[in-house]
Amino acid sequence: MFHDPDFMPFVPRKRPSIRVAARNFIENWPAEAYRDSHATVRGVWPILPEMRLVADPVLVEEILVAQADKFGRDRLQVEALADEVNRDSLFFAEGAHWRWQRRSATPAFRYENLLALVPTFAMGADILAQEWGARGREVVDVSPAMTRATFWIILQAVLGEGAASLDREKYLAALTPAFSTTAWRFLYAQMSLPRAFPFPGKRKAEADVRWLQRETSRLVAERRAARGGGTDILGLLLSARDPETGRAMTDSELVSNLYIFMVAGHETAATALAWTLWLLAKDQATQERLRAEIDAVVGARDIAPEDLEHLMFARQVIQESMRLFPPGVAIGRGAREDVTIGPLDIRKGDFLLVASFCLHRHEKLWEEPNAFDPCRFAPQKASARQRYAYLPFGAGPRICIGLSFAMIEMQVVLATLIRRFRFRAVPGHRLALATNLTLRAKNGLPLEIETL
Repeated sequence: MFHDPDFMPFVPRKRPSIRVAARNFIENWPAEAYRDSHATVRGVWPILPEMRLVADPVLVEEILVAQADKFGRDRLQVEALADEVNRDSLFFAEGAHWRWQRRSATPAFRYENLLALVPTFAMGADILAQEWGARGREVVDVSPAMTRATFWIILQAVLGEGAASLDREKYLAALTPAFSTTAWRFLYAQMSLPRAFPFPGKRKAEADVRWLQRETSRLVAERRAARGGGTDILGLLLSARDPETGRAMTDSELVSNLYIFMVAGHETAATALAWTLWLLAKDQATQERLRAEIDAVVGARDIAPEDLEHLMFARQVIQESMRLFPPGVAIGRGAREDVTIGPLDIRKGDFLLVASFCLHRHEKLWEEPNAFDPCRFAPQKASARQRYAYLPFGAGPRICIGLSFAMIEMQVVLATLIRRFRFRAVPGHRLALATNLTLRAKNGLPLEIETL
């Protein structure tokens, strides 16, 4: 196990702070959430209401799996994240509307389809590696670098040849303000403020969302005009039909899902990969062990789909990275009816947070929970752990549809970069967290990168 004070860069607060809520709201989660089955975030009257956190695998299974039909998307999540582009997407749909969209979209994410994307994943990493290799040894913030690489990858995977018609830099730049204002929207939703209420960067974010909607609609219209088809994700969605009803997605649903896949498909992977490189830069012994595995399995040739099952330690490193720094720190649910979950009596309309960040660092579930140890995910240890103690992609019927896409992509990108570069931590840099759309570092993740 490797220890570093930055691996838990804050002390849970005894009393919540509004100032903290707008920056890194998980600091407001009490210490009990890391050792008990559930906890309550005390309210700040009259602005922030009380909030109930769940951090127990048995309770998680009840909420997300066994009694999932009694819970829906929570009001805060919908108010904070839904906008003109994504409102009709699989992410926000409920009930029968969600089920038919999920059935229709699932074939696009079959494992055999995703394995065919391994060369695309490797090419995205190679483009970044060429950029770094040309610079020599220097300090680089790996967070924006991973964002550029995974956004290039998702465009090729989702749009195929259609990616050439998109202004990639402008699209990515337009996404940034929307990401950076997420914490404000969550805070205002908690305070029940109207959507029109101003906050820093609101006008810019709204203008960018309108542009993103127009641009995404254009991509769908162009592919429709070309009579759809193709093996990329958009092509598969255009030709998809609900296997039960034969229904196809409308343009509005296609635009919403295309946008969600491009956003979530790169942001989660970018965040997880940046944290993974940062952790490996801290723990040089683990980095060397990973490099040895990659050399033994792949050598100097191109990474092939059949290599993935042999890059087991690479997968464990990514899994441990997402345990310590999960891209999504919580899963919100709202009760559709009165229900009892273990010791919790929940009334219709109550809001719950499955606190993944706390669950992943729970004192009763993990040995030395704030240490970095990829061996936790060795098969024999993983099989002995409670099933719902680890939730980087959620659980139950609404588990992330892109789980396999993300894991394959991250294995390939990580293997490509580790065999070409050595990463070292920058002395004196202290981590500060920021919770917006995903768990990021407020002050970046600068690393010293040396070509091997």
